[in-house]
Amino acid sequence: MIGSAIWGIGQSVEILITQSYLVNYAEVWGNWVLAQNFVYGFNVLATLYNNLMPSWSEAISHGRMILSKYYSALAYKWGGVISGFIAAVLLAVGDRFILGASGPEFTRAAQYAIPLLIWGAVQYPSWVGDNVQRGANRPWLMTIMIGLEQIIRISLAFALVRLLQINALIIAYFIGIMTKNIVSYFVNNKVCFKQKFYFWQSLFAPLLAAGAHYLVVRWVGGLIWKGDQVTSIIILFIGLLPSYPLFAFFYALFGGWDDDELEDMHRAIDLSSFMRPLAWLWWKASWMGATISPLHGRFPMDIRKEALQEAKTLTTEKVSL
Repeated sequence: MIGSAIWGIGQSVEILITQSYLVNYAEVWGNWVLAQNFVYGFNVLATLYNNLMPSWSEAISHGRMILSKYYSALAYKWGGVISGFIAAVLLAVGDRFILGASGPEFTRAAQYAIPLLIWGAVQYPSWVGDNVQRGANRPWLMTIMIGLEQIIRISLAFALVRLLQINALIIAYFIGIMTKNIVSYFVNNKVCFKQKFYFWQSLFAPLLAAGAHYLVVRWVGGLIWKGDQVTSIIILFIGLLPSYPLFAFFYALFGGWDDDELEDMHRAIDLSSFMRPLAWLWWKASWMGATISPLHGRFPMDIRKEALQEAKTLTTEKVSL
């Protein structure tokens, strides 16, 4: 609660600073807010991590530290995958959608959307850190980390906005979130439990897949987009839904999965309800990419076997109430 309050105070102070020092505030801020709306797409990860938090809590409270570490590794991995997909799509179609749906007077918003989407894509380690701290019963750490980020953002905005105008906020956002990402990781590693970050699966493969996906969606969008509302909606729809198996294929092609993870994904299809066809399509595209990938299996999650063993022993300790 305190961390959320600190975040809200930081947002309020940011508005106060920009109102005081931004030249042509109304136009610039209107474009900024419009561009920021795209960043909310990344909040789907916040829901994912909130649902994962009880698993951390259960594992940590029963001394299953390798299982806890495995959950963190999976959280970072899926954060990279989902953030990479959302960023690739919105970077490919976002500027065109803004211009086509809102008009040429929002050219600034189309420009602001690019750095804001990149900023949104690097938020996922911060959210992993928050929920690790909650799951480890260290909510005070979450408050401190949120406070650190807000202090950095507000200080940099206050110091730079008169000189750099809206660009100061971009600098403040990036430095603030990256500081929180890195500091939270090492603090959690020391105070909560040992962390595990698989760089290839959580960073490099998502980046490569996002780059390839961006090029394809950008090219297809260029063939369709006519600068009007209808084609703007069409390219956004194509990017978000029909193109997602292509991203799954690219991620697998660049070595993002190993055999065990593909099998887990295949088993997860049975847990789906009305979304089962889409889940199957994601798995099938991943399987196809892994089949022809020269990198497949070269970057496995080497703690998986021990983590699953801890999960089995934890399951046997459960009793019916």
